Amino acid sequence: MKVLLAAINSQFMHANLAVRQIHLAALDAGLDTEIFEGHINLPFRDVLSRLEWRSADAIGFSCYIWNIEYVLKLCRALKRGRPGIFLFLGGPEAAYRARDLLSREEAIDAVAAGEGESCVPALLRALVGGKSLETVPGLCVRRGGEIAETAPGALLPPQRWPDVWGRLGLAGMEKRILYIETSRGCPFRCKYCLSGGAGPVRFLDTDESVRRLTHMADQGAVLIKLVDRTFNCDVKRANDIWRALIGHQKRTGHRARYHFEIGAHLLNDESFAVLADAPKGLFQFEAGIQSSDDGVLSASGRPISFAALRDRLLRVVALGTIHLHVDLIAGLPGGSMETFAKSFDDAWSIGAEQLQLGFLKLLHGSALREEAERDGVVYQPDPPYEVLRTEGFSLRDLNHLRDVETVLNWYWNSGRYPLAMRRLTEGKSPFSVLSGLAARMRGDGVFDREHGERERAQMLMKYAPGEALGDLIRFDFLLRNRRRDLPESLAFAEDDRQKRILREAFHPVRGQSLCAFGWNVKEYGAGEALERKECELAFDPQEGECALQVLEGRIRPDITRCPEGRR
Repeated sequence: MKVLLAAINSQFMHANLAVRQIHLAALDAGLDTEIFEGHINLPFRDVLSRLEWRSADAIGFSCYIWNIEYVLKLCRALKRGRPGIFLFLGGPEAAYRARDLLSREEAIDAVAAGEGESCVPALLRALVGGKSLETVPGLCVRRGGEIAETAPGALLPPQRWPDVWGRLGLAGMEKRILYIETSRGCPFRCKYCLSGGAGPVRFLDTDESVRRLTHMADQGAVLIKLVDRTFNCDVKRANDIWRALIGHQKRTGHRARYHFEIGAHLLNDESFAVLADAPKGLFQFEAGIQSSDDGVLSASGRPISFAALRDRLLRVVALGTIHLHVDLIAGLPGGSMETFAKSFDDAWSIGAEQLQLGFLKLLHGSALREEAERDGVVYQPDPPYEVLRTEGFSLRDLNHLRDVETVLNWYWNSGRYPLAMRRLTEGKSPFSVLSGLAARMRGDGVFDREHGERERAQMLMKYAPGEALGDLIRFDFLLRNRRRDLPESLAFAEDDRQKRILREAFHPVRGQSLCAFGWNVKEYGAGEALERKECELAFDPQEGECALQVLEGRIRPDITRCPEGRR
């Protein structure tokens, strides 16, 4: 029997962890499976053809909110084209709605609702041996005209979690986003999340966790993303792992970046003592704020106040070595545009590299979905089940926040305009600034068409004019973009004197430029007040993000890298 485990990812860069874990568990059970990996941006017919070409007798799909509609479309086509094929689903978007899926989708034969490493091998053994599928724990299966569900099996001990990257290797995948888990479950019970209801928190042994993580770095991994829901809920264990990863990097020089979802309120003095020794760029933290309003947090079942997070997040930023993302959720019950605006400004004040603006999704199995009618939350009936309106947010409000998210991503999260954004928000509400930009752009139809970086820079000049802004946008742009992409309103050309200076400093001149400014842009990037001050700065793209001061007719020989602003 030929079995295919299929992952339809959201992007090519992602590497599905679940199908690889199940593949290894099946191998350990003496079963032969193969992995198929695609993504939702591929043409449907191409994926269908590639699946059919593999001539599998059974195909299992890993299902999430971003791919469930694509997967179901594939299943309907596969079952019609090959009526005898056995199709089964797993993953959160299937497990929490197993009975509903089997009732509505005739193409689906079974749903693995239990832990995949236990449930799927048992399912395959039953199929190969011709046994009743109702003997398989954690399975939902069609039985004649009825749906049968079996009791879930025992939770898999951490020592039996497959070592995916240790056994399968990373060859050819080093530059993709590689996922790994060192714990399952979460001690918190946030009503919008599924992890808190997934049983007790289970931890992979600390030394084994370090071994697996460092092995990935040794094999050339670039970005290692842990799917642990609150990595540091065991504070001592987290500190020990961070300490070991820092030591490994210093010994080997291997520069993988590790991404952790953390509870910032759990960081203690020992955590900061450990993290203070981390090389820049080794760690990337994602910390949920969601809202700074205590009433909204209470209605969402989240007991962690903004006050408990703020000082610790500021300490993370002050370290200057950890790339920090903070998250907000729009549309939470009890919230409004007023509470969200304040939450946005509070989150902005942290100074994180990215402020991620998400929208409430009423997931199958979440408490908020069950309470939605009571709380006056109306949501999209199809995946990803996003909120459409609440008692505090109209559909127009949420659509406007979508525009704010776009502007936020263009001008802040991209990291391309730090000084311009700093100037625009000085002494003002950042939310009001970005909201105003979004409203003006929407009124002119900006969001109805695609834009390159040149157009985005030009739009910032148009919709947010201000003294010195042109110099700041030009400075930001020359540090992080190609000069030829400068909008026409910011373009410049060197005169004969400037060309001579460039020739004397660079042999030959290849992409370097020399630009005059009327403001102290470089000092402003270092935290000084913005003042009128004529200066000339040279930019050398071959040196990365740096600006070189021109003094007494020559470029300073000691290359001083440009202050990175917030980065």
